Amino acid sequence: MQRREFIRNSTVAGVGLSLSGLSLSALATNSAANKIRVAVIGTNGRGLAHIEAYHTIPNVEIAYVCDVEANALAKGINLAEKLNGKRPKAIHDFRTILDDKNLDVVSIATPDHWHTPAAILACAAGKQVYVEKPCGHNPEEGEMLIAAAKKYNRLVQMGNQRRSWPHITEAMKAIHEGIIGEVYFGKGWYANNRKSIGKGKVVPVPSNLDWQLWQGPAPREDYR
Repeated sequence: MQRREFIRNSTVAGVGLSLSGLSLSALATNSAANKIRVAVIGTNGRGLAHIEAYHTIPNVEIAYVCDVEANALAKGINLAEKLNGKRPKAIHDFRTILDDKNLDVVSIATPDHWHTPAAILACAAGKQVYVEKPCGHNPEEGEMLIAAAKKYNRLVQMGNQRRSWPHITEAMKAIHEGIIGEVYFGKGWYANNRKSIGKGKVVPVPSNLDWQLWQGPAPREDYR
């Protein structure tokens, strides 16, 4: 199945979120003191920052930590337990927790190619979603995610920190109010070019990694 078909079928089949600024009662669907229960997916990088951030928000509980690589999963679990004093459930395949009616939010920090599929699956399961940038592999996926959020009436936020910074939002407000007059031209550029990471040789898949699930909707490739 091609990637586009996988994502579109996920939508049809029905198969940072600024929590501090939202009503707890609006998000929490469980009866455990109206706590917002979160699953963090992908903990070999940004997911660890998600765990740290949720720790600072009152009435939020990290219920699940999910990763397809055992060492990354252990890092996430240990960090959550260290910060919160409570050990969340360790999950290999995040899809197995989407039926949990007491799970409110899915926080996605997977590799980029999983962002849209995971977010759509979470929306279809009735969860609110925070997803790291980019929200999709291409513009069409972004449109699919918007459609899913509307269809299932879910809150979806893509984590673009620069747009969330207070001084940026204040500056935009001032511009919209006309502080520099009518804006008729804008220019942007990206100056953080990176060198290629190269192409490794085909090697056996590490025993602690589910390579098939890591690839998800992407075309099958040998492990390098």
